[in-house]
Amino acid sequence: MLADLFAFLGLFFDLAWSAMWFGTSAFVRAALSPEARNTALLIAFLAGVSEMTGQSVILVINRIPLYRFLASLAFTGVTYIVTAIIWALATIIVAPLTQIGTLAPSEIAAAIGIIALSFSPRLFAFLSLAPYFGVALANFLEAWAMALVVFGLHVALDMPVGAALFCGSIGWLLSYGLRTYLGHLLARPLGRLRVLISGSALDRTPAKILDDLAKRINPERHS
Repeated sequence: MLADLFAFLGLFFDLAWSAMWFGTSAFVRAALSPEARNTALLIAFLAGVSEMTGQSVILVINRIPLYRFLASLAFTGVTYIVTAIIWALATIIVAPLTQIGTLAPSEIAAAIGIIALSFSPRLFAFLSLAPYFGVALANFLEAWAMALVVFGLHVALDMPVGAALFCGSIGWLLSYGLRTYLGHLLARPLGRLRVLISGSALDRTPAKILDDLAKRINPERHS
């Protein structure tokens, strides 16, 4: 049992670290090995957890109970897995528009593994809440993940770089558009689900807290 745990942790860190630095073997393993693919999905899940951890100050400010806090982490992690799946399916759908032709159905799982593994840099998403450079870091991690998707499709599915760039970019746009559309369409039920999970609408952001604090310190200036 303990040996299996250490072996799994070794695989996890090896895949994540190698993928971050454009390691060909990591993406090939994620495409071919079910074990590596499942590990890649876990990386995507933990990338979502990392993002929500970075926003934990918002949860603390809103006085979220521990069990709801953990549920919020899990909810965000699941959304990352769903994003990876949507992105991969969109990539497969647009592949026939390139000269490589239609990808085989068996390559859907490979594409999911590749894209999920490409979320490795987002394991550092918890730093995105840092003042001054947080937004820039979030954008950098997004660009890094996109570059890894293109690299992974190229080396693991033998796509030409141009086709990988096209499929990865269009896949990202389609997944983003679908998530945005569904976000607007399901805004109310998702809002209720967020409240159900976290116990709060999470509308008291750090900016609002700082503004309220400034008003308390100097009420005359803000009157």
